[in-house]
Amino acid sequence: MWNRNLVTQSMLCGSLAFSAGALSEGVTATHAPLNIQYKDGAGIGVNDTTQLTLSDGTQTTVGAFRKSTIEHVARAVALQFHNAAPLNWSVMFQTNAGYDALTMGPAFTEVTSRNQDKNGFAKLGQWYPITLLSGLNGFDVGFIPGEPHAETQFLANPQNIQSAIAPSSGQPILTSIVYHELIHLYGFAENSCLGSCIPARMSHNSHMTPLLWYRNTDNSLVSYEQLDLDGREAAGKSGNRFLAGGTLSAPRTSAAVRSELTGGTYVDSSGGYVQMFATPTSKGDWDGQVGSHISFDVQPQQLMYSAAARVQDMGIAAHMLCDAGWCRKTGQVIDVSAQATLDTNASTASKTYIDVTFKNHTNADVDKLQAQVRLDAKYTGVTLSGDQQGCVLEAQVLSCIFDLAALSSKKMSLTLGALTDSGYVIAGEVYSTDFDVDRNGFNNILDATLKAAPSNPGTGGGTGNGGTGTGGSGNTTTPLSSESSGGSMPLWTIGLLALVGWRRFKAIKRIAVPVTAALLLSACGGGGGGDTATTPPVVTKPDLRVTLQGSSTVPESSAIDVPVTITGAQGAVNVSATHNGPSNFTVTPTMSSTGGTLRLQLGELFSHQQANVQLVVSDADGRSSTVSMAVSLQNSPGFHRVVASIPESGIELKENSSATIQFTFDGASGDVKAAVEPTTTEQSITTKTTLTNAGGTLEVTAGELVRVNHELKLALAFTDAAGQVQKRTQSFSLINATGAKLLEEFNQTYAAAPAFSELKPERELVRRLSALAVLTNAAYTGTESTLLDRLQQEVNAKGKQAAITSWLQSHAGDAARYQSGAAEETALKAATAELMGLLQAHGSTVDTVISDAVSANNGVVPQVALGALLFDSTSKKLSRFIGNNSLGQYKDGKWQFNANYAFLTPIVFPETQTCKAE
Repeated sequence: MWNRNLVTQSMLCGSLAFSAGALSEGVTATHAPLNIQYKDGAGIGVNDTTQLTLSDGTQTTVGAFRKSTIEHVARAVALQFHNAAPLNWSVMFQTNAGYDALTMGPAFTEVTSRNQDKNGFAKLGQWYPITLLSGLNGFDVGFIPGEPHAETQFLANPQNIQSAIAPSSGQPILTSIVYHELIHLYGFAENSCLGSCIPARMSHNSHMTPLLWYRNTDNSLVSYEQLDLDGREAAGKSGNRFLAGGTLSAPRTSAAVRSELTGGTYVDSSGGYVQMFATPTSKGDWDGQVGSHISFDVQPQQLMYSAAARVQDMGIAAHMLCDAGWCRKTGQVIDVSAQATLDTNASTASKTYIDVTFKNHTNADVDKLQAQVRLDAKYTGVTLSGDQQGCVLEAQVLSCIFDLAALSSKKMSLTLGALTDSGYVIAGEVYSTDFDVDRNGFNNILDATLKAAPSNPGTGGGTGNGGTGTGGSGNTTTPLSSESSGGSMPLWTIGLLALVGWRRFKAIKRIAVPVTAALLLSACGGGGGGDTATTPPVVTKPDLRVTLQGSSTVPESSAIDVPVTITGAQGAVNVSATHNGPSNFTVTPTMSSTGGTLRLQLGELFSHQQANVQLVVSDADGRSSTVSMAVSLQNSPGFHRVVASIPESGIELKENSSATIQFTFDGASGDVKAAVEPTTTEQSITTKTTLTNAGGTLEVTAGELVRVNHELKLALAFTDAAGQVQKRTQSFSLINATGAKLLEEFNQTYAAAPAFSELKPERELVRRLSALAVLTNAAYTGTESTLLDRLQQEVNAKGKQAAITSWLQSHAGDAARYQSGAAEETALKAATAELMGLLQAHGSTVDTVISDAVSANNGVVPQVALGALLFDSTSKKLSRFIGNNSLGQYKDGKWQFNANYAFLTPIVFPETQTCKAE
């Protein structure tokens, strides 16, 4: 489905983010980075080399700015969702009429027994975005490996690079646009195509539909899943009556509605509900953004407005995605942050003290947190103090595994040497390894760069969150030794080191350091300038060892548990398991600090395969151990499955065309024979099979079809040389294009026949010509009624009008008989021709009267040559005037009479005459 995100001129929020490092290796077990596939050509989009000066003075290029912003947001969003499956995202910049960005996707697929996650969180028969279903399964369930799960087309407007800083967040406008689109990728999307949808309306029950409701005019709530297509379309145009929430179906969303939102809500005894975007288009049609965006009435502003609000907090969308499937088991919506600040009271010219704080902003306990802080490799001899529980420092990397109580924090300090001219870099992140959704991924990232002050006047160096900027001028000072006790000037210019602002965070600009090392001795209270460090005692710990059997065998469609033994682990263990086998082979560890089991589960196979399973175990001290085992994946013997290249139903087969189905046989013995029994009244259907023991093809051909569109069913029975039989039903929707055209022609002729049989244009022409002859032709001896009376006598004498009326009565059910399948299209064709013959004969009865009326005017009026009866699709009329090439021609799709026959226009088209005589 396409999720169209209409972005207005309101500003997006977010800070300029040039990422100082990719996701750490430890993150990938539960927070797989996005695989971004850039589709821009040379000089376009992220490859645009146009020079760009950012608001803080940084010199860069348009392409570099776009690419760094996209990758920073992608990194932040990846930290918000527990997901070990790789997700592929296609990105390109182009012209989008009226949109800042358009996201096509994510792709949806129906949940079946083959792709359902082992815990059954994805509901059978529902349609899930492949991104969420992959997250639930732990591996990519996409249709084609490596292909994008969604594509976003960003605006490539040279007049609006979207680099301006949004006051609400301190980040460029582009940041929140990217953030908005990525939340669509993770499944804030609906699987519907309603309104004037091509080729036809559809709406599947999905991961989101259990959350959705329609509030009737009597204020009663109707489940969206129970509505038909008309009902769903009405909900999508209802203004403020399309809702998401409810205590039973969406408990997290319901609670957030009650506690966080102040507008755009509905609350009753069944729970709290948030308004979804439900606004008709300017043409009154159904808007494709319905179900994938929050209503504009919702307050405070939300990221997932259809016009992306400039906010960093995912808000109510986090709770909805949590209820839709990202939070399984005991998962919840959380908000944790990482912060690093320079301890200005303790730092000296030779020692730098960095305070690292991890905070839980959630009013609930959050467990299974992991964090890593990575220092510049040039700094050696780093030491750690403070709340070290669950943390280990190895060289320049601090790794932590810990829990945080509600609204609590964890703080420790890193001690290292002095800042250097070449710059000091710190990077890191904090994240949950539980099934939580973190509503703000930006404050999970801890990245910054600082440079020592120059000794001469000039610009100070410094970057925040990976960006660059120009500092102010500094005065020449003499660096003091670490023994000095400097003055009272505060170090406000270097007090902020990382992305720390959470929702209150303002723009991080380049941190100017126009001070010398002497100012590091500033006495702002506390801290000393000494170089003495405390050496911790040496503790001998047993090695971390993991024991796993060397090999195992897993039969098709079965599962086995392999025992695992762990010794020497310090504290809780973190376990990840990977394999290089097929996608329907899953490996699930269940471990404690002493061991557990590794469940190997296999779906259906076509042949024996080999796989290698790798198990990685790490403990609270940051140590890890990796073991592997070989697994033989065994295909069950015998002929037990047939797989086709197309679905069992829903495929169109047009007349005079063919469709080929590719079959693959699993375990067939010898050559396979097929029996094909078609169920249809059409005689032109033929089938042809070409089979071996491995598979083959079935070609189905439809010749000229004679009946209305209907379903062709093929009962297939495949039998191998051992007598094993596999049965399958294959259905096609037969499309009779000629039949539809003949039905339209019959209905048009039938509907227009009564009006034509009255011969109104012919009568009016004779009336006007008679009046003209009386006025202008002295030789004409008749009266104005002479020719009209004669015309009526001709009609009455022939009796053809009565024959037409009788025919219409007896053939009133012809169209219905064809549409029900009781009659063939040839009957419609013959009936249309018969009716046209009756109408032509009826009109011809007055031809001589018209000719005489023209002659009565003694050459003043040209002779009117009447031709065959034709149907005009524009006026929906049957006529011998319209379409007669001797009288006029079609121009711009409308019939126009030639100048000599312009007098026919008010006669044939009386509805065009607006003047009346007084």
